[in-house]
Amino acid sequence: MNVKQTFLSLTGMTYPHGYEEMLEDFLPVGTRKDKHGNYLYQIGNSRTVFTCHLDTASYTHGKVTHVFDLNYVRTDGTTILGADDKAGMTILLYMIGRRVPGTYYFFIGEERGCIGSRAAAGDKSDFSYYDRMISFDRRGTTSVITHQSSRRTCSDKFAQELAVRLSQRGLSFRPDNTGVYTDSAEFVDVIPECTNISVGYNKEHTHQESQNIEFLERLCEICATIDFETLPTHRDPTKYEYKSYDYGSASGRYYHDTYYGAEYPSAKRNRKGRRGGGMIYPDDHMLDYGYNEQPDYYWVNGRKVYYTDSKARKSVDQSSDDKKEKTDKYVAVRDMYLSSDLTKEELTVIKDDIMDMSDASDRDFYDYMFGIL
Repeated sequence: MNVKQTFLSLTGMTYPHGYEEMLEDFLPVGTRKDKHGNYLYQIGNSRTVFTCHLDTASYTHGKVTHVFDLNYVRTDGTTILGADDKAGMTILLYMIGRRVPGTYYFFIGEERGCIGSRAAAGDKSDFSYYDRMISFDRRGTTSVITHQSSRRTCSDKFAQELAVRLSQRGLSFRPDNTGVYTDSAEFVDVIPECTNISVGYNKEHTHQESQNIEFLERLCEICATIDFETLPTHRDPTKYEYKSYDYGSASGRYYHDTYYGAEYPSAKRNRKGRRGGGMIYPDDHMLDYGYNEQPDYYWVNGRKVYYTDSKARKSVDQSSDDKKEKTDKYVAVRDMYLSSDLTKEELTVIKDDIMDMSDASDRDFYDYMFGIL
């Protein structure tokens, strides 16, 4: 399979949600469709799921004009490229061609709120057999994602080992806790290790989107040689772990992982936990710590989205007027989304007017909201 030609063919048109069926001719013979409209292909008796999504972040189905710049492919500036996630689709097709064992899912509607994966994840019994789910849908060239929307989705040991195996032929991967949200995050309650891998695109969702073709070619070749079945499995999917920002720091950019039981039981904190800055920091990285109160959250598309633990939230609110204003700002933006009064264009204006992209919490909140609009 010629990686570059496959990618160019897949990105010759944009495919918004609702047009995924037009890509069926690119899928291998033997691909079947599930009851939710997703496509899957199975090789062997593997405990690994590989995923990409078929839709692109566009509202119209139209022709793409490619522009070439050394190792990069862009467009003429009138459309998005659709490397998000045709790069991932290219990788899955390459791995299938090389007969890499696994269950391959081509999800629909990711750009419209993970429509296909969310529906599939509701059938938990269909996925309880699997140990790992690897999505190929991340910008850049270095990320093995450990957290999505601040929730841990795979263990550090898994991410580190996968990063080592991916770092061949001039590539350099590393664990990355700054993930936004993609299909694998929908399965975090049933599959232990769920991650998202960089596939070489940048400036996704814009007319300046580009794809590093040389990187994509190397990544395809590497993924065809990895024994994914021997990757370690450590994360307990019944435990909830969130990344919480330490607002007590000077810059607000430092964070600690915060842990909850699956049902958030009312419980005394573990004696090994130490308190500081309104948060509880565990000494042992993988222990589960209980809290007397549930963390503050709101609902987005049927799932809970957490600010931080409730005591830290109270500390933020009481610490200073400007920090309380930050919390209220997030609530206001969230309320606009839930009332269907917010567009991506309006969110961009909000970012320019009231958000500080040098601030980690503002940046993460904007990235998350942009990803679900």
